[in-house]
Amino acid sequence: MTHAYDTTSAARSRRRRATFRHVRKHWTADAIGHGVMEPAIDAARAYDHVGYDYGHYADGDKSADVAKFASRRYEHGDALVWKELEASLARLHRLGIAQVRVLDAGCGPGTWTRRIADYASAIGMNLTIVGVDVSTTQLEIARHQNVTDDCTAAQRRTAMIEFQECDLSKTLPWTDRYFDLVLCNYTVLNHLSESALPAAIGELCRVSSGDVIATLRAIGSQPTVCIIGMERVRAYRHDNDDGELFFTLDDASRHTLPFKMYTAEALKSLFAPYAFIRDVRAIDIFAGRFSADDNWTAELLQELPERDLVLEQLAKLEEELCRQPGWIDHGTHVLIVAWPKPFLAEKSVRHLKAL
Repeated sequence: MTHAYDTTSAARSRRRRATFRHVRKHWTADAIGHGVMEPAIDAARAYDHVGYDYGHYADGDKSADVAKFASRRYEHGDALVWKELEASLARLHRLGIAQVRVLDAGCGPGTWTRRIADYASAIGMNLTIVGVDVSTTQLEIARHQNVTDDCTAAQRRTAMIEFQECDLSKTLPWTDRYFDLVLCNYTVLNHLSESALPAAIGELCRVSSGDVIATLRAIGSQPTVCIIGMERVRAYRHDNDDGELFFTLDDASRHTLPFKMYTAEALKSLFAPYAFIRDVRAIDIFAGRFSADDNWTAELLQELPERDLVLEQLAKLEEELCRQPGWIDHGTHVLIVAWPKPFLAEKSVRHLKAL
């Protein structure tokens, strides 16, 4: 008796998910020693494994100087995030708060932590910034680079920097509205399980009295394994339904990374119970796709006539399209700027002290 082979899209999806379950059972056990997904542990292991290579991939060089954005792979997106951060810090500075407190949630090697600290020092703002991450190796790198950074920058830096290990899927160890500003940048929230994400967003909003600035990888973005460039990847497979990313690097190491992407509308719904949404937009719709690659045609691109004009026009086009429904999910990341709603259960310790 023969059976017809179902070729419908639904059937293909079922077969693909069955394959994922088979791969997960064996790949995960081989990669991390057991077959059960532990999102924080799996994420930490992956970022621990690549060490300094993660910072080189994400930030180009270890410098925190925002003037050097142009030397980095994701300079366009970085500049847009920095624009929001700078505006928030400037507002806090105008308020004359004696000691501004900032949380960098998912700080990695501390690049953004140091950028914020350097900016605060440059404008004479008294600031304490806490960088937290689940990867102990990335935290070690952050602490090391904080003391071995460019000597001039380190000498100018008056802001206090602290790094702590922290799992964002757990309750954060600070009182309500303890921080004046919270940053949660790039794929940090993508690494949380779908069930843990709403509470994690609630916690970020709970501990902030000011802006919460978050970026998440967009559904329409190019493929990524988050921890290192795709040129170092031998094989990869992503299951967004289950929020799992499997990949093999060029050193033959296998990794299972929690990773789930959401539409901009879904993200607004996740933030809405805890915050007023000030802005939602795509960042880097075109720049990353048209950027030069040193391993490909970078030198030839620089010689093309009106190359700078092309990039300038693409940036202007992005500003026109980045909030439109048909485009907002097609950037590299989705940027959300939110203002936490009042927590009526109890007033924060800091607010009571100000009365």
